Amino acid sequence: MTTVPESPETVVERIGEELAAGLGLVLTGLGVRCGLWAALRGAGPLTAAEAARRTGLIEPYVREWLRAQAAGGYLSYDPDGDRFALPEPVAVALLDGPCGAMVDACLDMFGSITGGLPAFQEAFRAGRGFGWHERDVAHWRGTDALTRVLLPPGILAAAVSALDGVPDALRAGSSVADVGCGYGAPSIMVAEAFPSARVTGFDYHDTSVDAARTAAAAAGVADRVRFEVATATDFPGGGYALVLFVDSLHDLGDPVGALAHARAALAPGGAVLLVEPPGGDRVADNLTPVGRMFYAVSTLVCTPNAVSQDVGAPSGPLGTLAGEPRLAEVARAAGFRQVRRVPTEAPMNLVLELRG
Repeated sequence: MTTVPESPETVVERIGEELAAGLGLVLTGLGVRCGLWAALRGAGPLTAAEAARRTGLIEPYVREWLRAQAAGGYLSYDPDGDRFALPEPVAVALLDGPCGAMVDACLDMFGSITGGLPAFQEAFRAGRGFGWHERDVAHWRGTDALTRVLLPPGILAAAVSALDGVPDALRAGSSVADVGCGYGAPSIMVAEAFPSARVTGFDYHDTSVDAARTAAAAAGVADRVRFEVATATDFPGGGYALVLFVDSLHDLGDPVGALAHARAALAPGGAVLLVEPPGGDRVADNLTPVGRMFYAVSTLVCTPNAVSQDVGAPSGPLGTLAGEPRLAEVARAAGFRQVRRVPTEAPMNLVLELRG
């Protein structure tokens, strides 16, 4: 059971808190991009003027930014000296941990979502889809950056290494398909972890495919990684030792059809590795702040993309937090007999191995 407001006044208070949190996140990201967090680390208590001198920013901006962060609980404040200090746990999370990069990536996505809200609102009202191609470069870039934060290369390599027989096949030069590859981060990660493997990333979005080719060249793996425009139900080739769906299956209008196509493309002994957000088994399990975030992303981005692929699939869009039982049901409908959860050290990912 969720806790619901007991009075209109409670609702007003909660909305105020959420507005503060939303705007505060923008300021947190601004601090990452403008070097404020880095300048405050280890500096001890500073006045706004002192912090401004350390950053090269003007005092009025810095003063209000400091006050907002103190109100949010990210900075300590000494009213006697009108000084602000950055606690080390906050510094570690933002500067050494993933939080700073995560916020930075999300700023691009949020800016794109709010900037494109009028067009999406019309699609929402009309009940039509809103595809990936209808977003803008800030959204695509932010999503790629978020993928790199939430799924570090070592995590994906470890998951692939946990698949019986697949690592040996890749080291022997077998092929990999990355379905819904976006800007190509997972494809490049696998190529770097298994240099003998031949990796092909597929995406219906030609602009993302172009960006992925550029990223592969920059990473020095373009000789063994290629990217092609194709959908999840018609990508070419076969005999793949591994087919990847990294944060992409729930974006598809026909997830059963996509998995059935992947199954047909596998080599004997091959496997599908499915990486999805960590949804609980039931909706009630996801009624948390993190669950709310994923449901919001599902409403604004993932489900609209799936609806835009008007294929009339009986399974329909999965939603971003489908959960393991629902994903297993879809996999079995596609013909897979074995579904196994792969243990990982990535708490923001649910990883499943599909075989048979």
